[in-house]
Amino acid sequence: MKTTIGVIAPHDSLERIMYVAKEFEDITFVPHAYNQLEEVRTILTNHRYEVDQWLFSGVLNHTYAMENKLITEQEGAFPPLHGSSFFGILLEAQLAINKVCRRFSIDTIADEEFEKILSFYQLENLSYYNHPFESGKSSEELIEFHADLFNERKTEVVITSIKDVYETLKSQNIPVFRVTPSYLSIKMIIQFLEERAQSKLYRNSQVAVIGCRVEMSPNQLDENYYSFKTKYQELDVRRQLLAIAEKTNGSVMQMGDGLFFIFTTRGELSAESDSDIFTLIEEIRMQTNLQAKVSVGYGETVLQAEQNVRLGFRHIKEYEKPVILVVDEDQSISLKEQRKEINYQTSEVGSAWKERIKQAHLSPGVISKIAAYSKQYGRDRFSSQDLARWLKSSERNGRRILTEMERAGIVEQAGESQSGERGRPRKVYQFVTGES
Repeated sequence: MKTTIGVIAPHDSLERIMYVAKEFEDITFVPHAYNQLEEVRTILTNHRYEVDQWLFSGVLNHTYAMENKLITEQEGAFPPLHGSSFFGILLEAQLAINKVCRRFSIDTIADEEFEKILSFYQLENLSYYNHPFESGKSSEELIEFHADLFNERKTEVVITSIKDVYETLKSQNIPVFRVTPSYLSIKMIIQFLEERAQSKLYRNSQVAVIGCRVEMSPNQLDENYYSFKTKYQELDVRRQLLAIAEKTNGSVMQMGDGLFFIFTTRGELSAESDSDIFTLIEEIRMQTNLQAKVSVGYGETVLQAEQNVRLGFRHIKEYEKPVILVVDEDQSISLKEQRKEINYQTSEVGSAWKERIKQAHLSPGVISKIAAYSKQYGRDRFSSQDLARWLKSSERNGRRILTEMERAGIVEQAGESQSGERGRPRKVYQFVTGES
């Protein structure tokens, strides 16, 4: 699957990033320029789930997005300012003012990073004043920091990474230069985001096995184990497991007396799945007076995932409250305990769609769920059959939903697919890209 990366940057930084992006023919880049930092909120609210990863131009807009919970840490990154970035702009400054600058002020770069740069190249004789990046610091404070040092003749030149600081100091006729990420830094962060996107897709496609082992109490072991009552209890357990399998698009197999496996993929499991499993454990206890132990195993193959489930059963202990033991593909073990409330969040509908949804006879929740599944499965294009599977409904209902979405301008027809059976080919749709 081709990776899609959204780029958020001021206009000048965006041009630099897109220049480097030309080297990556297998990646689709979606640029979003802004003038004021607050516009980042609008961009991410409207387009957050349209890309695989977000590339920010610097620490300022990335921190803004993180602090306002517009994205998670795993959804984006920014190119760091390495030594090459600093030396490049310092050389530019010296050529511009035609003198060797020994005293300067700088911001954003961490003290430790800057000291390493100077000591490595034996430039300790340079006199500098640094203002490391601090969340919540306004541009006015940075402007005052640089201007005071220059006016007191402690510095000869200012090096900043903040556009507002650069423009204000320049208007005050202070020799200021703007440091931006180097070509190599931008290239490396693009490679990192592509690897992360592909890794996430691969991780979601890993095999997942949910193992449920129903243990008989000592009193019941004394009775005839193969009684009809025991078989009826197993049927009740299987019925409840089928409900979980339906939600996770999996299949249930009984591996032995009281041992059941659900085979699915990692991307199908969510906080809602955990909640369903905890409900299953409690219902088994209430209805059959039996104790159910649940182990979830992940793996690159079915065999590895099944082995991890059995490993989990060997490590599971007696707990007062229901627990789920999770064994990852590297056989690391973690424990999930039941929370009072587990909420399942799907994609939020951006404001670009809100007006369109009003014209359609559909709830925002349905649109949100379709967008979330499309993103989860990496399906840029989908049919009514896909919707029927995702929404657990009939294909006829899927066609109705797609018709309404197309009428409202939320999706558009992107072609047709032939199933190989008799009849007309199915229409394939894709989301209409919203405007910034």
